Amino acid sequence: MNQKKYEQRALIVGIATNILMGGAGLWVYHITKIGALFLDAYFTLVAVLSGIVAIIISKHSKKTGKSFPHGYFMLEPFYAILKTMLTLVLLVYATISVTTKALNYFLHGIGEKMNYGPVIPYEIVMVILCIALSFFYWNQNKRTNNTSTMLTAEARSTLIDGLMSGGIGVGVLIISFITEGGNENSPFSFLLYTGDFFITIILVTFSIKEPIKVLKDSFIEFANGIVTKQEIIVPIEQVLRRHLPKDTVLKNCHIHKIGMSFRISVHLDSQSDTISKKELLQKTSCIEEELSHQYENISVNFVFP
Repeated sequence: MNQKKYEQRALIVGIATNILMGGAGLWVYHITKIGALFLDAYFTLVAVLSGIVAIIISKHSKKTGKSFPHGYFMLEPFYAILKTMLTLVLLVYATISVTTKALNYFLHGIGEKMNYGPVIPYEIVMVILCIALSFFYWNQNKRTNNTSTMLTAEARSTLIDGLMSGGIGVGVLIISFITEGGNENSPFSFLLYTGDFFITIILVTFSIKEPIKVLKDSFIEFANGIVTKQEIIVPIEQVLRRHLPKDTVLKNCHIHKIGMSFRISVHLDSQSDTISKKELLQKTSCIEEELSHQYENISVNFVFP
């Protein structure tokens, strides 16, 4: 199975799982009206829609055209950027929503008691499913030598979803103990009306780092930036050094990763005034052949000062 097949299979499994989780999340949200559950449920439903888009991109990114002779791989980091931005929008929206509700209670005494309903058993199931799905994404991405930008985005997004589910469950459990019996005279009675505010704020604070990291990495790819991860650079340089043309020294290499496509510019210093074109073509072919076992879509170009 090639790398794209691993990617597409993981995305299909993710869509099916997220449909199940999203439907259950909306059902529990409509029962409880807990703001944090809105974030949790719609986060999952966004994953369903984005997963469908990701499969379409995965199936077409290798195709080439006159304007894009190397394929449409730029759509992969572009997808990750859009999904991450949508994730950040959801986080901000949920924060504003629960903050408004909390201010209405603290300033005007207006609010509704939290209805725990089936929250705790629901969140236990969601945490298990999210952890399992995130692990599955990482496992499938590992089979692509961690080259799939889309699976990286999905794995981190699912991990955030699991963190939210776990946080909501723990938060509701703690609040239910603190406010046991719904005693209005308790010093913690305000949690009956504002508990989802504190839960959501804590979740957003701890989870916002992940989408920002994905956004940064995806933007670097989309802008044709250079790979800086040593786990990618070192093994590629080792292959290059084994196949250098005669009388040349490796000055440096610039690795451009766009989605699952790699383009390597090999900068050489030559100790000779001339280099055989035939030898360069042979070395390029050998390097691409060896690296193709790790990276399915790769091209190598030699550059001289």
